[in-house]
Amino acid sequence: MLALYANVPAQQAAPAPTPAAIIRAEKYYRTDLYMGMSIPGGAMVSDTDWEKFLNDVVTPFFPDGFTVLSGRGQYREASGTIAKEPSHVLVFLYRRAERKSAGAKIESIRAEYKKRFDQESVLRVDITKAVSVSF
Repeated sequence: MLALYANVPAQQAAPAPTPAAIIRAEKYYRTDLYMGMSIPGGAMVSDTDWEKFLNDVVTPFFPDGFTVLSGRGQYREASGTIAKEPSHVLVFLYRRAERKSAGAKIESIRAEYKKRFDQESVLRVDITKAVSVSF
């Protein structure tokens, strides 16, 4: 049996979704500083001292922002002892044009942390390939 229906519109394909706003990604470089919270002699960098360091040293160099990650780290001290300690990682992103000045600022932060909290080292990791960042 064949049935015909008059005035029934043909089924149309759904229109293609309109593309989302184009996201413009910029090229940035990234540097991480790994900072242990243990101080020789058994003391720890207090939360108050850490916040003061961020406010007085880091923020003036990077007022547009940075990221702080908290974790636990382990490394071998110069004496050969394995040290395990709470740590913070500072993450900095900066444009290519700012690479040289940002590097110098980051090195100043690193040196001040070592001096202020009597640290044997602060690990610095520079990502030498640009990463795409969109805000």
